[in-house]
Amino acid sequence: MWILHWQGPGSGCVTIQYSTLVGVCLLLSTPTPTMRLPAEVTDHIFSFLRKDTLALKACSKAHPLYSRLAERYLYAHIVIDPRAPEVCNLILENPRLLDYPRSLEIRSFLNFTRNPLPISIMPMIPRMANLVSLCISYPCPYHQRDEFISTLRNCLQRSSFQKLRLSDIYDLPFSILDDAKNIKQLTLSGGTVDEDEPVSSSPSAQLSLETLVLSGHLDADVYRWAMRWVARLTTLELHDLWLDQDWNVFPELLAACSNSLTKLQLDTDRSCM
Repeated sequence: MWILHWQGPGSGCVTIQYSTLVGVCLLLSTPTPTMRLPAEVTDHIFSFLRKDTLALKACSKAHPLYSRLAERYLYAHIVIDPRAPEVCNLILENPRLLDYPRSLEIRSFLNFTRNPLPISIMPMIPRMANLVSLCISYPCPYHQRDEFISTLRNCLQRSSFQKLRLSDIYDLPFSILDDAKNIKQLTLSGGTVDEDEPVSSSPSAQLSLETLVLSGHLDADVYRWAMRWVARLTTLELHDLWLDQDWNVFPELLAACSNSLTKLQLDTDRSCM
């Protein structure tokens, strides 16, 4: 049970009590002339439903005002999945929704290598002014690699970015991460460095990571690139690492961040022990 108190202008204190969140949906889905909550109160109620997509959708269909208020919570966390293209299509057709996402996850799969959705949504990311977290997994087939890298480079310059996760991205020119100067948390899960790009030994002057998470099968050059970004690192997490190519990079990585590190989590694969 929860209780909402609202102090209306010149009208004293109004107390509204709901026994369950379902009660909120029922109340908001049947507006009457005698029940007119201010928009800011309705918006506050919707904030309690941010994890209940079905309830938000029910409320959004009850009244045009509720539809607009519910949108910011319905589209705060977006998953672009080739098996469910309607979300991507909805965003492409309704640019006003670009103000709402706080986190965006772009998924692709080997059996969807010709699906255009991951590439089509990428140019929209710089227009997502409130985007904080971006997760990209196996984004495109090799013949679209250059287009993806170019778009990703532009996306990483978003000033609102704080978290970035890249999974199963191969032949990535890691120098583009030097431009992601606002990112505080970087997660790399599986992937390789572009073999035509030499690893720079000088530390990055722009990237100021606080948390670095490495997992899966990453080649040794990924760790050498990571050493350039960890001068201010406070948290380092290593999960299910293979490190079958060069185990020596692990102590080197620890040494590079030893002056600032306050938390270390190590969960390696048995094959590297």
